[in-house]
Amino acid sequence: MSALAPSSIANPTGDGKKLHVILGTGEQIVLHAETLRAACRCAKCRRAQIDGAFPENFEAVTVDYVSPMGLYGINIAFSDGHARGIFPWTYLAELAANMPSE
Repeated sequence: MSALAPSSIANPTGDGKKLHVILGTGEQIVLHAETLRAACRCAKCRRAQIDGAFPENFEAVTVDYVSPMGLYGINIAFSDGHARGIFPWTYLAELAANMPSE
């Protein structure tokens, strides 16, 4: 099992705008739904990026739900209907590390 596997994943405000994760290391990260949606690395999103058809932002998108993907990550379903991406724990930690402080 990965040391990053979370002890908690939550959407504490219930509005889907942020995903709070406490990694197995104890590190607490908060990721915005817009950031997560823009960071999707699924084949469909990659193709759209290559073709120049990927939206510049996802301001109104929210997280509808998350599903575990084995012990290594989660699948995130977004309010725009997109639910193809798998987000490994290491990738979520990387995204959080690269986010500007609030």
